[in-house]
Amino acid sequence: MAERELVEYIRQLAAGERPPWLEVGIGDDAAVLRVPDDSRVVVTTDSVIESVHFKAGTEPELVGRKAVARCLSDIAAMAARPLCTVAAVGFGRSYDDDACRRLCKALYEAARELSAPLVGGDVASGPGPTTVTVTALGTAGSAGVVTRSGARPGDAICVTGRLGGSIRGRHLTFRPRIPEALALAGRCRLHAMIDISDGLSTDALHIAEESAVGVVLRAADIPVSDDAVVLSRATGRPPLWHALNDGEDYELLFCLGVADARELARSGVAGAAGERVGVSIIGEVVAGAASYLEAADGSREPLTAGGWEHLTR
Repeated sequence: MAERELVEYIRQLAAGERPPWLEVGIGDDAAVLRVPDDSRVVVTTDSVIESVHFKAGTEPELVGRKAVARCLSDIAAMAARPLCTVAAVGFGRSYDDDACRRLCKALYEAARELSAPLVGGDVASGPGPTTVTVTALGTAGSAGVVTRSGARPGDAICVTGRLGGSIRGRHLTFRPRIPEALALAGRCRLHAMIDISDGLSTDALHIAEESAVGVVLRAADIPVSDDAVVLSRATGRPPLWHALNDGEDYELLFCLGVADARELARSGVAGAAGERVGVSIIGEVVAGAASYLEAADGSREPLTAGGWEHLTR
């Protein structure tokens, strides 16, 4: 299949109703967006790589969906609203014409489903692994953007959902917590937030470092998923280890005042399609540079970053 044929296929996917802010869409050298005056645009880029983020032979539909959802999870982490996406795909030799079309269709459909229509990108092929890079643009939510750097001593540390064991399948099928992030920002004053992509231990330390504070995570309060329990039987590691270090949960980890945290823990937060998503208080922010994991008996050990590190082989 020639590149122009695949590009034309993608153009046909996007040939429906055009968003009013899209002036030039797929088919030109770049998309052109009309951005309202005094708006802030949130931009992030993320990649999924064969044999790193998905196994060889994974269905193209799951690869495309993960690529879009993974990138939009970063938009959620800022409590921003998705606007649109662009994607660059490098197809490996194992992808035939049908697989190429299926992956592109999955990108388009996932982006549309998650309110971030695909407006452009690039396709190529080569001898290496299949790689999909998605760039997402968003706009600040009504409460403004939330960064990693605003945590304060005395804040409660909270997390949505349950953690660990995502490799059993959830890492391919998760839905980014966009509605939850916007709902949280609308109900409470969030001081800092991040999505859990590298692992709870690593991402909690990202907040600590950017905010120049320490964090204390209470082991007994960390919500462990059923997947982590099942995975622990195969690995021999405790379920808590998986909840702390597995990564790719794409839940929200955030810091806020104690009273707001207690209310969220009681009521949960509104998610997609009206579901209620659980919120757990798992620790607190402390002054100083030291961070700890606290056991049920009150003893503490230094919190170490045990999650994913891309550049360590």
